[in-house]
Amino acid sequence: MQLSGELSKVNFANLLQLVRSGGLSGRITLLQGARQALIFIEEGYPAHVEAEGVSGKDALFELFCWQSGTFAFSEGDIGGVPRTVLFGQRDDTFEKMLREGMLYAEDKNFLDEQGITPRSVMRIAPSYQAVREEGDNPGLDKLDGLRTLADALAPLGLSRREFVHTVAYWLSSGFIELAPAASARGNTVELPDWVVARLKQDDPDIANAIADMVVWVDRVKCWMYQADTDFERILNEIRVSNDVALAEEERSAAGSVFGGPSRPPE
Repeated sequence: MQLSGELSKVNFANLLQLVRSGGLSGRITLLQGARQALIFIEEGYPAHVEAEGVSGKDALFELFCWQSGTFAFSEGDIGGVPRTVLFGQRDDTFEKMLREGMLYAEDKNFLDEQGITPRSVMRIAPSYQAVREEGDNPGLDKLDGLRTLADALAPLGLSRREFVHTVAYWLSSGFIELAPAASARGNTVELPDWVVARLKQDDPDIANAIADMVVWVDRVKCWMYQADTDFERILNEIRVSNDVALAEEERSAAGSVFGGPSRPPE
């Protein structure tokens, strides 16, 4: 069985349910710009997932956030593929995985709409500061309005999904807000719609897409610098070679004009 389409028309959760209902085995390939993900299906259940250097359930949950791109399912035996996604336990079912994945995508979209990223600087909202009890929401007291969310919450060792859930809950509940300094700096960048659309083809998170673009620009600059260096070296070698050849020609010409020493008479 061959199955293909666009994620904008058949979202990821529905795609998994479709394959599950048929009890199919095979491989799903997802493409979004330069990004690619592979999902190996065994009798309708995801058995192994690979996406951008991440595997297993962490990679699987990230794919729920893909709102655009294409998919293609090829039916067949997945053979010796490792099993990094497991189901069957009472609290670890396919249905629970779908709920968690869709909730993760919802929270991620909420933060994207608010312009909140791991680099955002947040603080405890004054209204919550006045009523909160000691011990509520571990890690909340780390938000001092000076450090980024990533730096402030790093000691908690949260996974990306846990990080998104936690920050989305705090923000939607009115526990936290952007620090005034962050707001004054401007935590967003105004870009034309076509630029935003193009960046989202590489990564739905605009901040990540811009960061990746900057990295590639730096790499290109390094390659151009290396090319300029190599070009200058080659030019110098050609100049030296030409100087040597010219010197040889001048010596040969001088020898033919003066003819060298004559033999003494006998």
